[in-house]
Amino acid sequence: MDELKRVVAVCGSSRAGVPEEKSLTQRMLENFLEGMAPEYCRIFYPHLMNIAYCRGCYTCWFKTPGICAIEDDMTEIRAEMDQADLIVLASPVYVDGLSAQTKVVLDRIISMLDPLITLDGKGHCRHSLLQPRRQKAVLISCCGFSEVDNFDHISSHFKAICRNLYWQDAGEILLPASGLAFVPKKYDEKFSAIQKAGAELSKDGVISTKTTEFISREILNAAEYQDFLNPYFSRLRVRQGTRQGVRK
Repeated sequence: MDELKRVVAVCGSSRAGVPEEKSLTQRMLENFLEGMAPEYCRIFYPHLMNIAYCRGCYTCWFKTPGICAIEDDMTEIRAEMDQADLIVLASPVYVDGLSAQTKVVLDRIISMLDPLITLDGKGHCRHSLLQPRRQKAVLISCCGFSEVDNFDHISSHFKAICRNLYWQDAGEILLPASGLAFVPKKYDEKFSAIQKAGAELSKDGVISTKTTEFISREILNAAEYQDFLNPYFSRLRVRQGTRQGVRK
């Protein structure tokens, strides 16, 4: 079993990294890492960093192989990812996919790849890694809707990323009905299970299906979730509107 001593996490929630208010994505990530207890861990919050969009200039492929032309905070993330045993992508579902804060990091690591096209065992086009090494990856995600199938697109994307970057897919922690997570004690068992998932990965190199299924299991069906959450959202909309009126 590969030892997961060095862990690098990208927390792509736009509300994460603020001491007075942790986003659900951040809470899930911290529970997972607490269960893992790695020897070394870095968490990056892209929205709090200076990370430009990929320009598609291909300097990192043809002029300075492996080195991006843009000099910003992505250099630090890339250096840590190069040395990581495990890479954790933590992103809420935004419009059926990864958040922009997560995607901008992934776009910039094109510099890890050799431009020459190779064919994998199935005859599918790939790029090779400039510096091949064994790494694992985990996806952590939450979604505002109650059905688990709302993760289908982000899960498919994650699997494609793992194939193209030669990361071993070590599992997905998917938590639906995120509106329930801020109800006191409603998701305490879920958070404990996420911590358990981290411990399982650290010990066994894999997260058990039993644990991931418990985390993603729906507590309320769609109609029940609607009836539970909409009154709260309606009150919040009125309250926020009143506050805005006062500021004006």
